[in-house]
Amino acid sequence: MQSVYKVPVKFHGDICVSRSPASSNRTTARVGRPPRSAQQSAEVRGRVIEVARRLFADEGFEAVSMRRIAAESGCAPMTLYGYFHSKNEILHFIWEVFFEELFVRVAQAAKHRGSAATRLRNACSAYLGYWMEFPDRYRMVYLNQDHTGDGERYYVDESSVIERHAMFRELIEAAQAQADAWPGDVQLMAETLFCGLQGIAHSLVTIPEYPWLPMDQLLEQTLRTILKPKA
Repeated sequence: MQSVYKVPVKFHGDICVSRSPASSNRTTARVGRPPRSAQQSAEVRGRVIEVARRLFADEGFEAVSMRRIAAESGCAPMTLYGYFHSKNEILHFIWEVFFEELFVRVAQAAKHRGSAATRLRNACSAYLGYWMEFPDRYRMVYLNQDHTGDGERYYVDESSVIERHAMFRELIEAAQAQADAWPGDVQLMAETLFCGLQGIAHSLVTIPEYPWLPMDQLLEQTLRTILKPKA
């Protein structure tokens, strides 16, 4: 026979705790989920990022929900929101990882000895080489339009990505000082170069079925708008 006696139940976050009448009147320590350690929190964040990267790459950013990310990461939706405010924030975090890796390579390439023109050429080659090595990362960055929600900012406004790209402008300015680059508005030349680099990367990544000329040849032709022939 089923007992009609019901045990009081108290909820603490994700934990359901039963209290018997014998203990209900006693002063007891607060029962609940213990706080995660820094290592546990880092593990959860890392798992979420890896799951989101896979889902965004396989299905597209717009098709993936926070609930789906939470489910495949093995955590409750509210737990996920405790780490990331929105899908946009997750995507921005992923982008930051990519750009950090990218500009470490570009900076290393630009440190090689030689003229500013040579260093600029090396930096541009490293920039394109990164996206050619990781075409899925290019698609995730440049084929997903940035959005903002309540209290959010665009990635270009909240990150240092624009300052990182300033490296190209500085190299052009140095090449101009060495008379290896054409005179002119350095900012205009830097933005023109960036558009050229993006055009090469976009074409090679998104239209791979076309028999493009080698990347190095396309880059060299692009650089002729910046560098003088002798450079």
